[in-house]
Amino acid sequence: MKPDNTSMTAAIASTVTRLLLPAWIGGALLYVVTSVAEQRFPEFDSRIRDQLATIRFPWYYLFCWLTLGTATCAACIAALLHHHPLRKRATLVAALTVTSLGIATADYVFIYKPLLQLITPPGQLRTPEFTRLHNRSRIVNEIHVTLALAAAVTAGLPQSRQLQTVPESNV
Repeated sequence: MKPDNTSMTAAIASTVTRLLLPAWIGGALLYVVTSVAEQRFPEFDSRIRDQLATIRFPWYYLFCWLTLGTATCAACIAALLHHHPLRKRATLVAALTVTSLGIATADYVFIYKPLLQLITPPGQLRTPEFTRLHNRSRIVNEIHVTLALAAAVTAGLPQSRQLQTVPESNV
């Protein structure tokens, strides 16, 4: 059977999704590990820690938009173009990535931006509002990365040979 253009596009979109979701998850985890190490390094005072956060976080969100954002677009394309029965799994992956990206965007707007104001200029005392937002950010990020992980696992599950057949083109 010769695959049609729609099936090929859906397969490419699924592949892009499967590649970019782990890239985002790995990048986010690496970011967290290095951030925790920097925050616990005894020779960095609060001024340096604040400066590191203002340097690193914009790159964190940029990487998020590039990887998770593109994975979300690709997952939605795959969900729209896959034929039944692949559509059900592709739709679940798309829903998980859309939700993860939405939460990441809300984190940026409603948590990161206000946190940034609380550490600018660097070295200010930590207020209860800072602690509240910082804790909220940690929880929100755990949720959105976990959703991205669930999407990556779902997208990467093997398909039965029966599901891999594509309809013949009418051309």
